[in-house]
Amino acid sequence: MTANATDFGSAALGAFLRAAGLVALAIGATLALVFAFFAAVVVGLMIAGAALAMKLSPRRRQPRGTPGVLDARQTPNGWVVETSSWKS
Repeated sequence: MTANATDFGSAALGAFLRAAGLVALAIGATLALVFAFFAAVVVGLMIAGAALAMKLSPRRRQPRGTPGVLDARQTPNGWVVETSSWKS
């Protein structure tokens, strides 16, 4: 069987469609990677913003005279236990 123009055109069309599919796949993969990169950047900025906000926010003070809370410390003469309202 000899090759004619119809067979050659069919093979060329198949090769072209295969190449076009590969290009479409490469473009889709590139877009997915770009989207994933920018999503990671946005999440990173959100985490950095939250960390900065926590760093700059004022701290809550602990109440000094909370009833029932004892503070113990070791001295050369032994242990001293006192309430937090008596701490100097």
